[in-house]
Amino acid sequence: MYMKKKIFDALQTKFQGVDAQILDRIATKKAEDQTDESQIPAIVEGVSFQDVLTSYGDFRAGDASKTAVTNYEKKYNLKEGKTIETPEPTPTPQPEPPKPDDTPAWAKALIDQNKTLTEKIASIENKSTLEQRTAAIQAKAKEYGIPESQAKRYSIPEDADLDEYFKDAKQELSNLGFKDAKAPENPEVEIKKESESIAAAITAQTKEIVEQTKK
Repeated sequence: MYMKKKIFDALQTKFQGVDAQILDRIATKKAEDQTDESQIPAIVEGVSFQDVLTSYGDFRAGDASKTAVTNYEKKYNLKEGKTIETPEPTPTPQPEPPKPDDTPAWAKALIDQNKTLTEKIASIENKSTLEQRTAAIQAKAKEYGIPESQAKRYSIPEDADLDEYFKDAKQELSNLGFKDAKAPENPEVEIKKESESIAAAITAQTKEIVEQTKK
Protein backbone atom coordinates (compact mmCIF):
# COMPACT_ATOMS: atom_id res chain seq x y z
CA MET A 1 0.00 0.00 0.00
CA TYR A 2 2.89 2.37 0.74
CA MET A 3 4.40 2.01 -2.75
CA LYS A 4 0.98 2.34 -4.36
CA LYS A 5 0.30 5.57 -2.43
CA LYS A 6 3.68 7.03 -3.44
CA ILE A 7 3.16 6.13 -7.10
CA PHE A 8 -0.41 7.44 -7.01
CA ASP A 9 0.72 10.81 -5.57
CA ALA A 10 3.43 11.12 -8.23
CA LEU A 11 0.93 10.30 -10.99
CA GLN A 12 -1.46 12.97 -9.70
CA THR A 13 1.35 15.52 -9.94
CA LYS A 14 2.23 14.45 -13.50
CA PHE A 15 -1.34 14.15 -14.81
CA GLN A 16 -3.17 16.97 -13.05
CA GLY A 17 -6.93 16.92 -13.52
CA VAL A 18 -7.14 13.22 -14.45
CA ASP A 19 -9.82 11.25 -12.59
CA ALA A 20 -8.39 9.73 -9.39
CA GLN A 21 -9.96 6.33 -10.13
CA ILE A 22 -8.05 6.12 -13.41
CA LEU A 23 -4.72 6.94 -11.75
CA ASP A 24 -5.50 4.56 -8.88
CA ARG A 25 -5.84 1.69 -11.37
CA ILE A 26 -2.46 2.55 -12.89
CA ALA A 27 -0.80 2.93 -9.47
CA THR A 28 -2.16 -0.44 -8.32
CA LYS A 29 -0.72 -2.17 -11.36
CA LYS A 30 2.66 -0.40 -11.21
CA ALA A 31 3.06 -1.08 -7.47
CA GLU A 32 2.92 -4.86 -7.89
CA ASP A 33 6.13 -6.50 -6.59
CA GLN A 34 7.74 -3.07 -6.12
CA THR A 35 9.66 -2.43 -2.89
CA ASP A 36 12.37 0.04 -3.90
CA GLU A 37 11.11 3.60 -3.37
CA SER A 38 14.00 5.01 -5.42
CA GLN A 39 12.44 3.44 -8.53
CA ILE A 40 9.23 5.48 -8.23
CA PRO A 41 10.42 8.42 -10.43
CA ALA A 42 11.41 6.01 -13.21
CA ILE A 43 8.12 4.12 -12.89
CA VAL A 44 6.07 7.32 -13.14
CA GLU A 45 8.22 8.63 -15.99
CA GLY A 46 7.41 5.45 -17.91
CA VAL A 47 3.66 6.11 -17.71
CA SER A 48 2.59 7.83 -20.95
CA PHE A 49 -0.48 9.72 -22.10
CA GLN A 50 -1.50 6.60 -24.03
CA ASP A 51 -1.35 4.53 -20.82
CA VAL A 52 -3.79 6.96 -19.19
CA LEU A 53 -6.23 6.75 -22.10
CA THR A 54 -5.95 2.94 -22.15
CA SER A 55 -6.66 2.77 -18.41
CA TYR A 56 -9.62 5.09 -18.93
CA GLY A 57 -10.97 2.79 -21.66
CA ASP A 58 -10.50 -0.29 -19.45
CA PHE A 59 -12.23 1.53 -16.60
CA ARG A 60 -15.25 2.32 -18.77
CA ALA A 61 -15.34 -1.23 -20.15
CA GLY A 62 -15.10 -2.73 -16.65
CA ASP A 63 -17.96 -0.59 -15.39
CA ALA A 64 -20.06 -1.51 -18.39
CA SER A 65 -19.38 -5.23 -17.81
CA LYS A 66 -20.30 -5.03 -14.12
CA THR A 67 -23.47 -3.12 -14.97
CA ALA A 68 -24.46 -5.73 -17.56
CA VAL A 69 -24.00 -8.61 -15.07
CA THR A 70 -25.95 -6.77 -12.38
CA ASN A 71 -28.79 -5.96 -14.76
CA TYR A 72 -28.93 -9.56 -16.01
CA GLU A 73 -29.14 -10.93 -12.45
CA LYS A 74 -31.86 -8.45 -11.54
CA LYS A 75 -33.82 -9.18 -14.69
CA TYR A 76 -33.82 -12.95 -14.18
CA ASN A 77 -33.82 -12.86 -10.38
CA LEU A 78 -30.42 -14.53 -10.04
CA LYS A 79 -27.54 -14.31 -7.60
CA GLU A 80 -24.27 -16.07 -8.40
CA GLY A 81 -26.09 -18.29 -10.89
CA LYS A 82 -28.89 -19.31 -8.50
CA THR A 83 -32.54 -18.25 -8.55
CA ILE A 84 -33.61 -15.86 -5.80
CA GLU A 85 -37.02 -16.56 -4.38
CA THR A 86 -38.55 -13.10 -4.64
CA PRO A 87 -41.92 -12.21 -6.10
CA GLU A 88 -42.14 -10.39 -9.43
CA PRO A 89 -38.68 -8.82 -9.76
CA THR A 90 -38.66 -5.43 -11.42
CA PRO A 91 -36.33 -5.29 -14.46
CA THR A 92 -33.79 -2.50 -14.49
CA PRO A 93 -33.66 -0.47 -17.73
CA GLN A 94 -30.53 -1.09 -19.79
CA PRO A 95 -28.09 1.86 -19.67
CA GLU A 96 -27.56 3.83 -22.87
CA PRO A 97 -24.22 3.26 -24.61
CA PRO A 98 -21.58 5.95 -23.97
CA LYS A 99 -21.77 8.95 -26.32
CA PRO A 100 -18.74 10.68 -27.89
CA ASP A 101 -19.42 13.72 -25.70
CA ASP A 102 -18.99 11.56 -22.58
CA THR A 103 -15.21 11.97 -22.88
CA PRO A 104 -14.02 13.86 -19.76
CA ALA A 105 -12.64 17.37 -20.12
CA TRP A 106 -9.17 16.28 -18.93
CA ALA A 107 -9.01 13.61 -21.67
CA LYS A 108 -10.08 16.11 -24.34
CA ALA A 109 -7.44 18.56 -23.12
CA LEU A 110 -4.67 15.94 -23.29
CA ILE A 111 -5.79 14.87 -26.78
CA ASP A 112 -5.78 18.49 -27.99
CA GLN A 113 -2.33 19.11 -26.48
CA ASN A 114 -0.95 16.00 -28.17
CA LYS A 115 -2.46 17.06 -31.53
CA THR A 116 -1.01 20.57 -31.23
CA LEU A 117 2.44 19.19 -30.39
CA THR A 118 2.33 16.81 -33.36
CA GLU A 119 1.38 19.65 -35.72
CA LYS A 120 4.22 21.85 -34.41
CA ILE A 121 6.77 19.07 -34.91
CA ALA A 122 5.52 18.46 -38.46
CA SER A 123 5.74 22.20 -39.23
CA ILE A 124 9.33 22.39 -37.94
CA GLU A 125 10.35 19.32 -39.94
CA ASN A 126 8.76 20.72 -43.14
CA LYS A 127 10.52 24.06 -42.66
CA SER A 128 13.87 22.33 -42.11
CA THR A 129 13.40 20.19 -45.23
CA LEU A 130 12.53 23.26 -47.33
CA GLU A 131 15.57 25.16 -46.07
CA GLN A 132 17.86 22.22 -46.83
CA ARG A 133 16.38 21.89 -50.34
CA THR A 134 16.79 25.62 -51.02
CA ALA A 135 20.41 25.57 -49.83
CA ALA A 136 21.16 22.56 -52.05
CA ILE A 137 19.63 24.31 -55.10
CA GLN A 138 21.63 27.50 -54.50
CA ALA A 139 24.86 25.54 -54.03
CA LYS A 140 24.35 23.51 -57.21
CA ALA A 141 23.42 26.62 -59.23
CA LYS A 142 26.60 28.34 -58.03
CA GLU A 143 28.62 25.26 -58.97
CA TYR A 144 27.41 25.59 -62.55
CA GLY A 145 27.95 29.34 -62.62
CA ILE A 146 24.25 30.23 -62.66
CA PRO A 147 23.35 33.33 -60.59
CA GLU A 148 21.09 32.86 -57.58
CA SER A 149 18.61 35.36 -59.05
CA GLN A 150 18.32 33.21 -62.18
CA ALA A 151 18.10 29.93 -60.22
CA LYS A 152 15.13 31.27 -58.24
CA ARG A 153 13.14 31.52 -61.49
CA TYR A 154 13.32 27.79 -62.13
CA SER A 155 10.47 25.54 -61.02
CA ILE A 156 12.49 22.53 -59.94
CA PRO A 157 10.54 19.30 -59.20
CA GLU A 158 11.14 17.88 -55.72
CA ASP A 159 12.43 14.58 -57.13
CA ALA A 160 14.71 16.21 -59.73
CA ASP A 161 18.43 15.38 -59.83
CA LEU A 162 19.94 18.83 -59.23
CA ASP A 163 23.18 17.96 -60.99
CA GLU A 164 21.38 16.91 -64.18
CA TYR A 165 18.89 19.78 -63.92
CA PHE A 166 21.52 22.53 -63.75
CA LYS A 167 23.66 20.84 -66.36
CA ASP A 168 20.69 21.12 -68.74
CA ALA A 169 20.04 24.70 -67.61
CA LYS A 170 23.66 25.58 -68.34
CA GLN A 171 23.35 24.02 -71.81
CA GLU A 172 20.13 25.96 -72.45
CA LEU A 173 21.79 29.28 -71.59
CA SER A 174 24.66 28.41 -73.89
CA ASN A 175 22.24 27.53 -76.71
CA LEU A 176 20.49 30.89 -76.29
CA GLY A 177 23.73 32.63 -77.13
CA PHE A 178 25.05 33.62 -73.75
CA LYS A 179 28.68 33.11 -74.69
CA ASP A 180 29.99 33.13 -71.13
CA ALA A 181 27.61 30.29 -70.22
CA LYS A 182 29.54 27.30 -71.56
CA ALA A 183 27.89 23.90 -71.30
CA PRO A 184 29.67 21.52 -68.91
CA GLU A 185 31.28 18.43 -70.39
CA ASN A 186 29.87 16.24 -67.62
CA PRO A 187 28.30 16.66 -64.13
CA GLU A 188 31.71 16.34 -62.47
CA VAL A 189 33.28 19.30 -64.31
CA GLU A 190 33.56 22.25 -61.91
CA ILE A 191 32.46 25.61 -63.28
CA LYS A 192 34.94 28.25 -62.03
CA LYS A 193 33.38 31.38 -63.54
CA GLU A 194 31.72 33.71 -61.08
CA SER A 195 27.92 34.13 -60.99
CA GLU A 196 28.30 37.83 -61.77
CA SER A 197 29.75 37.09 -65.22
CA ILE A 198 26.69 35.04 -66.17
CA ALA A 199 24.36 37.77 -64.92
CA ALA A 200 26.27 40.35 -66.97
CA ALA A 201 26.07 38.15 -70.05
CA ILE A 202 22.30 37.74 -69.64
CA THR A 203 21.85 41.51 -69.24
CA ALA A 204 24.04 42.32 -72.28
CA GLN A 205 22.30 39.78 -74.51
CA THR A 206 18.86 41.01 -73.45
CA LYS A 207 19.87 44.60 -74.22
CA GLU A 208 21.16 43.56 -77.65
CA ILE A 209 17.86 41.81 -78.47
CA VAL A 210 15.89 44.90 -77.41
CA GLU A 211 18.06 47.17 -79.60
CA GLN A 212 17.59 44.90 -82.60
CA THR A 213 13.84 44.92 -82.07
CA LYS A 214 13.76 48.73 -82.16
CA LYS A 215 15.45 48.85 -85.58
